[in-house]
Amino acid sequence: MSWFANVLRWLAWGAIVGVAGVFVRAEADRPDLPDGVEVYTDIVYRRVAGRQVALDVYVPVLPAPPRGRPAVLAIHGGGWRGGTKNDYGREVARLAQHGYVVVSVDYQLSRSESPSWPQNFEDVREAVRWVRRHAQDFGVDPSRIAAMGSSAGGHLAALLGTAPDGLMSVKDRPTGGDAGLSRGVSARVQAVVDFYGPSDLRMLLSQSPYAVTPVELMLGSTPAEDGWLYDAASPAQHVSGAAPPMLIVHGRSDYLVPPAQSEELDRALAEAGVEHRLILVESAGHGFGLRVGGRDLLPEILDFLATVWKD
Repeated sequence: MSWFANVLRWLAWGAIVGVAGVFVRAEADRPDLPDGVEVYTDIVYRRVAGRQVALDVYVPVLPAPPRGRPAVLAIHGGGWRGGTKNDYGREVARLAQHGYVVVSVDYQLSRSESPSWPQNFEDVREAVRWVRRHAQDFGVDPSRIAAMGSSAGGHLAALLGTAPDGLMSVKDRPTGGDAGLSRGVSARVQAVVDFYGPSDLRMLLSQSPYAVTPVELMLGSTPAEDGWLYDAASPAQHVSGAAPPMLIVHGRSDYLVPPAQSEELDRALAEAGVEHRLILVESAGHGFGLRVGGRDLLPEILDFLATVWKD
């Protein structure tokens, strides 16, 4: 690669870090804990390869109904290399005021020469299993779990909805097992809410120069070297009729993850006959929460989930 190309890449990386920093700082001003909600913090849900991964649980204070409440697994964004469960949990905790148990999770983040795939995906898969194992503890109905995420978190949420349980997330992965995984407990989710998440990583690299470095850091390779890896990590490549209903939200002015990414997922879901909705928000860029401009998206999320659960 030429010196000039290297300069362009690092300028692009600087831009995405700057925007991600703005997003993280905005979420640092997250609202206080909503009324009528209690939170259990820093619960370790996975121990593997010398690391511990934690989550927070936001629960309505009123007693759960006999059937239990639906749960929402909240997955933060940050380019697969930044953000925490704290950044995202308080915003999504608004759902707990409407009868949902919100589980906000951390996951493996990428670093230079230390890819996070497939550990990041295996982490969120294990988080779903953890919710099922502890459903009775928090009044959760284990048959009603939705995954919700923004940006990189939206990508992982969409993968939870599309990737089969037996996805080989690394090539020729050994079958000797993985400490911290709950064998026999399903990691499937019954709904997905995806905020501006990448859906086709090969396509993304051709659409956005800002995405090249974070994607390659996350996967540890290039499409030319390991194209199969990009396909394995792309939700649009796994869509089938078995995928759950999905709500997809994207800003029309997003230049970091262009709206064409959500439109590609929309197309794949339509071809597979999967129930879904795509909301394109006018004048919105990358990095918004449940509110954008003067628009509150919570009512549309609640309406979508109520339709899924037939409540």
